[in-house]
Amino acid sequence: MLAQTTTRLSTPSSVTASSRRQRATSARVVRAASSAEERCAPADVSRRFVLAAPAFAALALNTPVAFAKDGPSVLVVGSTGATGRLVVSELAKCGAAGKVVAGVRSVEKAQKLGLGDSADAILGNVDVTNPAGLAEAFAGYDIVVVATGFVPGNPFKMNAAAHEVDNVGVCNVADAAKAAGVKRVVLISSILTNGRAMGAEDTPGFKITNAFGQVLDEKLVGENYLRASGVNWTIVRPAGLKNDEPKNSLVITDGDVMTSGEISRALVAKVMTYAAFDASCENRIVEIAEEGSFAGAAPTSGKTFALSSDPKSWFA
Repeated sequence: MLAQTTTRLSTPSSVTASSRRQRATSARVVRAASSAEERCAPADVSRRFVLAAPAFAALALNTPVAFAKDGPSVLVVGSTGATGRLVVSELAKCGAAGKVVAGVRSVEKAQKLGLGDSADAILGNVDVTNPAGLAEAFAGYDIVVVATGFVPGNPFKMNAAAHEVDNVGVCNVADAAKAAGVKRVVLISSILTNGRAMGAEDTPGFKITNAFGQVLDEKLVGENYLRASGVNWTIVRPAGLKNDEPKNSLVITDGDVMTSGEISRALVAKVMTYAAFDASCENRIVEIAEEGSFAGAAPTSGKTFALSSDPKSWFA
């Protein structure tokens, strides 16, 4: 049997993520525990914000905020990452989603990072490297945004880590999304993922990036698996990520175009957010960078948009 305990968590009474978002002074955490011998059946979609993943560690529930109530429900996987946090925040500001839920491995870490200030809920133990229960976690969501990616560390384990996260992890997401009936998966990837087929494997960008765990080759396997899964998808391939705010116009091309460049994580998050709701981005790869960041000539194809432009015009 499934045992549940409920505790109260205090949350800020003032708005911290957006002055337009009103928060209650508390959030509820529903903790679920199950025996190793017993797995729960998939949750009823109508109960997903109470028992979206009953075998998972915790679901922190916030009072609903002023989103479009009839909009699609969105789960962001990898929400505690540097880009994932920005995606959650941007989704909240965008206002097109009915619900925004931060999918994380650790609820405690997510709460410390303040994800509860922008997400409607935090769903714990969402781990792309552990497929058990992943489809159950995805049940009831219209869109799953995947902001995961291996982080270079121990040089003796980088190949295994890149394979586990960017290859197998994305395959697990595709399988779970199909089983759960997710309408679209939006995946962050990287320019030069298909560099070998582009004839760009001797470029500095490909050599340097792929030196970390052969990550571009691993990403390509994950991308191709998602594309063949039968689930609608959008793949966003940013150039080199930087942590500062965007300074230059946004350049968007189709896939297999860019071989260099840089882009602010905040701008990546904005592109991923608006691409998630844009019908023209369905089953499409887009590559993005900031104007003026290219090593050498800029791409001859694609479009350039001022930072002040309407994001809804970016993908036409």
